[in-house]
Amino acid sequence: MTFGPGLDANSVVSCSRGQIVFVYYYIQIGRPVDAVEQRFLSFFSSFNTWAEDAYRDGEELTASISVGSGPAAVAKTVRMGVGDPVTADSETTVPIVWEATGVTSLFPKMEGNLILAAIGPDYTQLSFRGTYEPPLGALGRALDRVLMHRLAESSVKGFVDRIGLALESD
Repeated sequence: MTFGPGLDANSVVSCSRGQIVFVYYYIQIGRPVDAVEQRFLSFFSSFNTWAEDAYRDGEELTASISVGSGPAAVAKTVRMGVGDPVTADSETTVPIVWEATGVTSLFPKMEGNLILAAIGPDYTQLSFRGTYEPPLGALGRALDRVLMHRLAESSVKGFVDRIGLALESD
């Protein structure tokens, strides 16, 4: 599997425009799209588990930046909504929304598309393109610029990487 912009969470492309933050990450899978599309479409029941694991990966990243003597262990359950897949030409797009459960006003809601696309006869690209709005107004946007965007980037990367590994395995 070839990873997108890079191998670490900091290589996920994210940028903000106004109050909205855009996140993009992709990987290349060394199999034709026809060989992985059916499996991709069967994964929807597993997406919630992958999203929770990916979200926790991101929190592990931020836990290393702590005040005091020990690492801060944080875990948050997320709920994922998966829309109906849309297939056109050589790509399939699945609308996805994930958001924290419980006190949702402290965490952003990620909305995006998971896209499986042919990139030649032997390769497939799996990408996620999404947006979120940092919560808590100006304070939330400042926190996002300094730290929280890394949580979102790591979550997206972990989610896409998990799906890619599952698609590439036999």
